[in-house]
Amino acid sequence: MVAVLVVVAIARLRLLDFPLERDEGEYAYAGQLMLQGIPPYQLAYNMKFPGTYAAYAVIMKLFGETPAAIHFGVLCLTTLTALMLFWLGKQILDWTAGMVAATSYAVMAASPAMLGLAGHATHFAAFFVTAGLCVMWKARQNASWLMVFPAGLLFGVGVLMKQHVAFIGLWAVMAFIVQMVRQNQLPLARRFWPVTVFGAGMILPFSVCCLILWHAGVFEKFWFWTIDYARQYESVVPIDQAPRLFWERLCRLAGADPLLWLVAVIGLGLVWFDDRLQPARLWLLGFCLMSALTVVPGFYFRKHYFLLTLPAAALLAGCAVSGARRLWSQRAINSRPGDWPVWCYALMVATTVMAKSDIWFVKTPVQIARAIYGADPLPESEIIAQYICSHSGPDARVAVLGSEPEIYFLAHRHSATGYIYTYAQMEPQPFALKMQHEMISDIETRKPEFVVFADNIMSWNRRPDSDPTIFNWWDSYQTNYTLVGMADIISPTQTVYVLGAKWVARYGRDIHGSGLEIYQRKTTVNHH
Repeated sequence: MVAVLVVVAIARLRLLDFPLERDEGEYAYAGQLMLQGIPPYQLAYNMKFPGTYAAYAVIMKLFGETPAAIHFGVLCLTTLTALMLFWLGKQILDWTAGMVAATSYAVMAASPAMLGLAGHATHFAAFFVTAGLCVMWKARQNASWLMVFPAGLLFGVGVLMKQHVAFIGLWAVMAFIVQMVRQNQLPLARRFWPVTVFGAGMILPFSVCCLILWHAGVFEKFWFWTIDYARQYESVVPIDQAPRLFWERLCRLAGADPLLWLVAVIGLGLVWFDDRLQPARLWLLGFCLMSALTVVPGFYFRKHYFLLTLPAAALLAGCAVSGARRLWSQRAINSRPGDWPVWCYALMVATTVMAKSDIWFVKTPVQIARAIYGADPLPESEIIAQYICSHSGPDARVAVLGSEPEIYFLAHRHSATGYIYTYAQMEPQPFALKMQHEMISDIETRKPEFVVFADNIMSWNRRPDSDPTIFNWWDSYQTNYTLVGMADIISPTQTVYVLGAKWVARYGRDIHGSGLEIYQRKTTVNHH
């Protein structure tokens, strides 16, 4: 187990400087603003609860405001999650189950197929869910408020990391109610007060969050983005497309790590034959079911959503290997418990690690960014941010017409608009045109010193029925700005950087592939 955790840690340490992706850029920028005393939803709008913003702020406070610091924090977080799964697997079954749960989680949580190398909110949600499971396990044995309340609190914090954790929170409450109802020897009041304390602990984090945001004056924006707009966002994908989308995503993820997913599936069957699991069988299966449901909302089935299912998959894998050892020892007459299931599992882990070795141990961060994210301008955003930082004062405002919030974070500059993504403006939802007008108004009012235009289809997700208002506006408004730089992604192995107005004039104004354009307000243009 230690060997596997060390190998995964070495892979993550080698890739500490991996370029930030969009979600990381959003969390890092919002966390950076929080460290400056600026509340969420004031200069950065998004439909996610602010828990991951706060977690990023803590990481950056401890390790620094750099991509390497963020990725080191993610390494610490995923390692602690694996160790908690080791403890939980050992409590549920034995040391074998704990070892398998920890190693399965560590390896799959770093899988490029699930975008596991990046610091997604689902990593943080999985951490708090696993911590909640550990404390809940203790509370099942000793229902004192010292155990019950922290268990509910941890699940509640998990919801702030990712709203989808609400499914697991609902299961936790129901499981706790069932446990208390079964204790017929206790008076009715003694059976239900732990449930009340558990529920209070779960509700408290969201209540405190709302109170803080109300006091900061951003509650209205918070409610609009996380409730009103989120409701529209979840209804964009037609329900009749859900089965096809789910099956396609599941096949791709299972194909990337087939052996470890196979062990988890085997565990789903073996839990019915292992009598040691009788007291916890329904508890475990209920957790697995609700973990699976966390990928369903909105029917998007994005790759990193499945990271939240890994604690359940890891525990099932632990049940599979431990259960196989036990079944073998029961059927093999006059023989010691066979370790062949453990060695088979070790071979599967080694094979999985070897399959990832090219990305984990060979390719450079830029090559990996291209392999995983295609033509998304992740490495290019770093260069653009450096240019803006070196050609503007610390109080300069920047606007990104696209979805590259990492530029704000890396440049250490405030956004001229709260719209750090433009996806919502292209979606078939009733707020889209209103959002475009608000973003336009913000830019015209604050007159940012730099505007970055993303000439990249993945920065907009523009649809045939998307309203073109913001593009038409930019075509005319950009006359107030001078094109001073470009990052032209010509191919997966070649990006041309043209930085400086005179070099742009020589290179030409057209992006030949996919890329970013830097515009500087004409009153402040530096032609050198």
